This record gives sequence, C-alpha cells and structure tokens, in this order.
Amino acid sequence: MIKTQKILTKEEMKIMELFRTGLFKSYTIREIAKCINKKSYNWVFGAVGKLRELKIIKVETKGNSSICSINLNNPLCLIYLSLLEQNKISDSLPLKNLNVLTDSIPVKYYTLIVTGSYALGKQTSRSDLDVILIVENKDDSKKVFAVLKNKGELMIPKAHIFVFSREEFLKMLLEKEENYGKQAFRNNIIFFGAENYYMILNEAMDNGFKG
Repeated sequence: MIKTQKILTKEEMKIMELFRTGLFKSYTIREIAKCINKKSYNWVFGAVGKLRELKIIKVETKGNSSICSINLNNPLCLIYLSLLEQNKISDSLPLKNLNVLTDSIPVKYYTLIVTGSYALGKQTSRSDLDVILIVENKDDSKKVFAVLKNKGELMIPKAHIFVFSREEFLKMLLEKEENYGKQAFRNNIIFFGAENYYMILNEAMDNGFKG
C-alpha cells in the first residue's frame, strides 16, 4: 500500500504518463508544462519537486534549467508506471482469454504482454492475439510454453504464445538488429507483471538500450 504522503494526484500522474511514453527523454520544467498543457509554471514546479522528493524522477541542473528524467531504480516509480499500464487494459482485449492464460501459468515470476494488432487497437474479427510471456529462466520458459501452446490454439481469437526467459528478452533489447523484443517494446499492452518488465528495461538502458 502506498502511504498517503506518497500518493500522486490525477494531474501529477500526467507527468508520470509523459515519462512513461518517453522513457529515454529528459524535460525542463517548462517543457513538462507544455507537454501536459499546464499553464501554471508554479504548479508544475511544485509537482516536479514532489516527484523529486519521492525520488521518482531525477533532476539535474544545467545552467538556469532543471533537467528532469525518470528514475527506474526507485520501486515507487515502478509502482506508478504499473498503475499507468493497467489503465491501458480495456474491454477491446479478449479479457476472458487472457485471464484463462494467466490462471494457467505454472510459475510465479512472469510478465504477460499483448502485442500486435490488439496492442495497436487495430484488431479485426479475423485478428489473432499475440502474447509474449517473460519468465525467470529457460526451464520455466519450456514449462510455460508446454502448458499454454495448446490452450492458445483452441481459443477464439487464437492466441499465439511466445515465451522468453528474462535473459533472452534482455538480450533481444540489446542486440543491434531489429527483433521481436524491440517490436514488443514499441507496441505493447502489459497485462500482468509491469514492474518486472520495467526492471528489465532499466537494466537494458543501463547497458545502452535506447529503444
């Protein structure tokens, strides 16, 4: 549970959403105000101060400007990013099927990501459901795929299941060539396990991943 003094308002969450959609970007306070359509510089200054105090964002002074960036090392930051990811889940997804899949997963650590046309919101009645599972290791990967493959094929819409270990997914993000992991980063709805997902992204960014 988040302590009262750490709860962000709906307006402050707009700043979090700005950073969620631009993890690699840095903003001045005036740029933040412009991006979230806030006319009051003083309000944004105060909101940034609160986020800085909570260590959700980092602020670096350059000349007369304060340069703000996301702090993925902070667990509280990951919690709020996870809440924003939950807001992306809607009835346009085959929620019953996704719940069946999550209920069937035989491991505790996992992240379930919807990609493809459903993540883009461009699905049709003929679209299949593309699902990525990120699990702890290769043994778990084999175990999860064995359980979910047949379930996915029998669903309507049919679910295509892709399972990667944490190490495999991280490696894909760090490769120079285009691959499914990078595509999933750019186009996704995180149905479960967003905090784990952002921890992988943080490690990838520390090792040079730039999207």
